[in-house]
Amino acid sequence: MGQIKKDIKQLSKSAGSMSKAINEAKKWFDKGKTKSIADTRRPFLPGKIYVFEYKKPKHIDRIAWFDANPVVLALDPTEAGNDCGINLNLLPPKIKEDLLDFVYEQMKSQIENQKKGGSSDNAKKQSELKFTYEGAKRFLKEYGFDFAIRQYIPNLKTNQKMVSYESWAKIAILDFADINGSDINKIQEAFRNHLKK
Repeated sequence: MGQIKKDIKQLSKSAGSMSKAINEAKKWFDKGKTKSIADTRRPFLPGKIYVFEYKKPKHIDRIAWFDANPVVLALDPTEAGNDCGINLNLLPPKIKEDLLDFVYEQMKSQIENQKKGGSSDNAKKQSELKFTYEGAKRFLKEYGFDFAIRQYIPNLKTNQKMVSYESWAKIAILDFADINGSDINKIQEAFRNHLKK
């Protein structure tokens, strides 16, 4: 069990149950007046988690479905300059926890350095990680996480927030998905089918 799973367990214990922990995390995010959540209009920094609205994706009339409220673990930008990352909403809850736990453990020394001094629990002051698609490609495909990799055109994103590393466990237990043209159960079923390939 890595740090994120330990933190989730602690959130549940402190709140008295997982459902209470989820409610507390929801209030924390909705309130938003904390250094652990920062408004930003800048392109993604690799390794950071972003929550934003994406209500009018390119070719909206041609795509079967889209998530209007992605929660993305950022990778490096595409050659075309689009933001790129893993939309955590598209993964079943346990798989999402597994991914964040795994990434945290792999990047632990970098993350712990970002949590020191004035950067502690401060989303704006914490820097990016060396977390590129090329470097992560093998394990992303091995565990099926490539299913959730998406590109986003920067100027189509609105109300974007960046989350501190200390808050990954809270993000992991929240459900932000706003699926248009399908529903989350069908998307997660598609993920399970993807794993079988």
